Order: sequence, then structure tokens, then C-alpha cells
Amino acid sequence: MKTCGNCGASVADAARFCNECGVGMDAVTGVHTAKDEAKLATDDRRGVTGTIPKAVGKVTASDFARSITNHGAALQKRRADVLFVLDCTGSMQGEIDAIRDAITSFADTIKTEGVRARVGLLAFRDRLIGEEPEVFKWGGQVFTDDPSAFRHSVSSLRATGGGDAPESSLDALLLALRQTFSPDAEKVLVLVTDAPPHIPDKEAQNVEEVAKAIRGTGIKQLYMVFNTRDSECQVYLKLLEGTKGQAFDLGTGSDFRARAEDFKRTLMSLGKTISASTR
Repeated sequence: MKTCGNCGASVADAARFCNECGVGMDAVTGVHTAKDEAKLATDDRRGVTGTIPKAVGKVTASDFARSITNHGAALQKRRADVLFVLDCTGSMQGEIDAIRDAITSFADTIKTEGVRARVGLLAFRDRLIGEEPEVFKWGGQVFTDDPSAFRHSVSSLRATGGGDAPESSLDALLLALRQTFSPDAEKVLVLVTDAPPHIPDKEAQNVEEVAKAIRGTGIKQLYMVFNTRDSECQVYLKLLEGTKGQAFDLGTGSDFRARAEDFKRTLMSLGKTISASTR
């Protein structure tokens, strides 16, 4: 964490703007001095508004106004389309519930850091036994900026099917790459599964093929949540080659409620990571 030189609030190291006062972190350095605090007290009595001059890198009223303008412009510019590629087989009810319950907080976490995000959902199971993936839509669109609408749709999902242990995660990723992302937004994929992939699958022949497709389709960020300690699942790590991203551990255990709480915390960490990585 770092300290905003304008208002003293604690700000994440990667944040470009202060969450409290909105001042750009590049524009404000230094700390308040005793003289500054005295001036602030005098200004308060006089009904003066504005910022306190800094010991290092003074900020005038015009600097503050320009910073707020830049903050608004950045908020408009920094956008992300986040597509969840979610395993919905029989063992995944906890993660389904967690996404449903935590999506508003997830979206708020990204928004707090100055990123306008839309979210989408692709649910998959096992194509090799006839379970085709489903791409959710809102008003005909793959992405929505309404967390309530997203939550309502996720509420209809039930963890069922799946057949044997491997699932059609690679085919699901290829389908995700064919969806319509905004040209003004960073393309972000989030794969969530507790199973290794079918290799080959109905479409994807190997992991390398999917990794190449990810790089060639302009995906800016790839995040995966799976059992990182499972040797069969570690093949997913090859998907990160040449792509900005990170793997999060899904956790293990038969108590899906406990796993759901763990996954909610992972979602919050993921939201902060997406915010910090979106340009």
C-alpha cells in the first residue's frame, strides 16, 4: 500500500488514482507538514475548499481540477470485458453460488480502481457426452454492466453432468475467443474449473493449439482458477505462455459451502488484479 499525498488515504500500490479524493497518484507526492495542516484549519474556518499545498510537488486548485478531469477521462478510457468460462459440472455448485453471490462486489472492486467493466458467462460441461456449452446473453449481448442481471442469470445454473473427470474446458475457451468483445475494452478471460481438460476434445486437439489461439485473438488477460496442486490440472499453466495472466488455487474439499467462501475471496483478489492490469 502507498499513501495519497493529497488526502492521506491508503491506496493500493498499482492504483493510478486515489479512491478517496480522486487525485492522480502521479500528480501528488509528499506529505502534509504542520504548516499545511494549520493552513487547512484556517481555510476550513473561512469556508475555503480545495487541496493543501504539499511539501513536495505542490498541488494548486487548478492541478486538482485537472486531476479530477483526468480521473474522469481515465474512467471512460479504462474498460474491460470479463468473460467467465465456468465449469458447471456436478462438483461445482459452490463456485456457481459464489459467482452469483459475489458478482456485485467483484464489479465494485474493479470500478473502485477506475475501470468500467462488463461481465459475461460461458457455462460448459463435457462435449464428449453431448453436453454443449451455453453462452449467456443480456438483451442479445454477451456482456452486461448490470451485476443484478448477471446474478439473476447465474441463479438459474445448476451443477449437473460431467461424466468422467476431464471436462471440455479447452473447447469452451475456443468458443469464448469467438465472442464479441468491445473494441474499446481489454479482453479478459477467467477460466474456473476443478477438473483437467479433455485432450483431445471435440474441437481442440491440444493445449498448445488453444494457447496460440489465445495469443492470436487479442486476449489481454487470462486468469485461471483450478486445483493448482493437481498434476493433471497443471497442464493449464501452458495457456499462460505469452499471455498476461495468473493462476489461482481453487481449493479442495467436499464441503462446497466452504469452497464457495474461499472462492469469494479469490474473486475479490481477482478483481483487484484485473483493475491493476487494465490499461
